[in-house]
Amino acid sequence: MILYNITVIADNDIKDEFREWTIHVFLPSLAKAGLFKSQSLLKVIDSPNEGETFCIQIIANSNKEVTLLQQNHLILLHEKSKDVWLNKIYLFESRMEYLAMY
Repeated sequence: MILYNITVIADNDIKDEFREWTIHVFLPSLAKAGLFKSQSLLKVIDSPNEGETFCIQIIANSNKEVTLLQQNHLILLHEKSKDVWLNKIYLFESRMEYLAMY
């Protein structure tokens, strides 16, 4: 399994808007695609960054699903970041492979 993590640092003046958009638009669009085991939004409690730090975590069965995510679904997040939240939101994406789960 693959965990695709998107760490998002949102300025304080757009953090609520980002959270609501992610919960009500972005995550449901991923769920509707039916490609992933799960998709979640988390808030980092002890972030050293200014603003609010969130993590969008998507669990996929394979790298193929992650590639489909990148090609077909992340454009929604990237366009919103550029068109609406320019210089107010910062994204860091990483792909991780599960080695053990208990």
